[in-house]
Amino acid sequence: MAANEPERQCIGCGYRGAQSGFLRLTVDLDTEPPRVVVAGEAVRRGRGAYLCRRRACLDRALHRRAFQRAFRASVMVAEEELAAALECAPAGGQANEMGE
Repeated sequence: MAANEPERQCIGCGYRGAQSGFLRLTVDLDTEPPRVVVAGEAVRRGRGAYLCRRRACLDRALHRRAFQRAFRASVMVAEEELAAALECAPAGGQANEMGE
């Protein structure tokens, strides 16, 4: 990791690494109930959470209710939508040290 690149932590597995190796998630407050969305290229303001680009991390985050904890609110998680985003996401980082 470059010395000047921000470090982030996966809400699924807890791996810490360069921000470019994660998928950034935010909450869309315009929906009822608020739902988790992929931030994508557009800059989305507000609280964000990061997830490794692996399905296992998504499953672990769902099981641990990590989205509610990370966003400090009750949020709807569209599992299929996030899984599809993980599959389409470029492999922008290294695999985490846990071999996952």
